[in-house]
Amino acid sequence: MASWVLLGAAVSAGAAPVVEQTGETPTEVNIIEDDIDPIDPTNPNQKHLTLEKVPAGYSFESTLQNKSYALTANLTDTIDVFNDLSKREWSVKASVVNGLTKGDDQFEVSQFKINDVELVGTGANGIVAKSGALDRTNTGLIKTNVTKVNINFTDTNTVLKVGDKLTGKISYQLYNTATAQ
Repeated sequence: MASWVLLGAAVSAGAAPVVEQTGETPTEVNIIEDDIDPIDPTNPNQKHLTLEKVPAGYSFESTLQNKSYALTANLTDTIDVFNDLSKREWSVKASVVNGLTKGDDQFEVSQFKINDVELVGTGANGIVAKSGALDRTNTGLIKTNVTKVNINFTDTNTVLKVGDKLTGKISYQLYNTATAQ
């Protein structure tokens, strides 16, 4: 019985491209709009109209005053809303939550403005961002610049001292109407 041994020879069965034998298919994606508004504002998981971002924080500084404070801060930030329907009106309303506090001390905010929009007081509507023209520019991620904020409050009992820090919050709510109602 004979045996054969093959030494030093390799057989290659790998794939190699065939020269000049290629093809391409053009591909496009068209972004279209629903004919009807699909939003269900009672569904917290809906993704048609969403408040994506609000300013990270508002920071004011002041020297110690005798009771009354009227402060302004300039900043560069945005309020961002995602909207998927051009003909949908929307608005973002802001409000002051429970004034300012320092420990147990409360300080009522008599005025708070974002870009000159009043959040507190008679006639304040608090709408700090809203839909513009009802066309394609009203879709996608829409950014409203926030460049200036103002706050007025009173230290009625004159309890503030140098080095104190007051804290508070501004709340934002997105509405599927232009009037936030």
